[in-house]
Amino acid sequence: MNEENITIHFELDPKHLPTTDWSRFDAMTEQERHAAALSDPDALPASEEQLVRAYRVPDVRTLRRKLNLTQEQFARRFQLSLGALRDWEQGRNQPDHAARTLLRVIEFNPDVVEKALQHA
Repeated sequence: MNEENITIHFELDPKHLPTTDWSRFDAMTEQERHAAALSDPDALPASEEQLVRAYRVPDVRTLRRKLNLTQEQFARRFQLSLGALRDWEQGRNQPDHAARTLLRVIEFNPDVVEKALQHA
């Protein structure tokens, strides 16, 4: 197995959240913070090649609010599952490739998407 592709998921216990002492961080200059960040092998910045390959998931909640729609209105207008929309907004799930594409088009021109769906 390629270690580069391993993803580990875990959930924090809300009753026992870790505490962070920010005093050392607050005492650092911006340059010291940047150097410390670069020295962490588990959190290296993405390369240009990695950024180009990365897919960007539209922020559904921001898009919906920009259109001044409730979740129910957004789902109905663009023929999306209300449950899926809620899952996307709450981070329980990510839109698949087709849904990401639709969301990008909605972001670009929601009226055209609505018109096209009315003729489907």
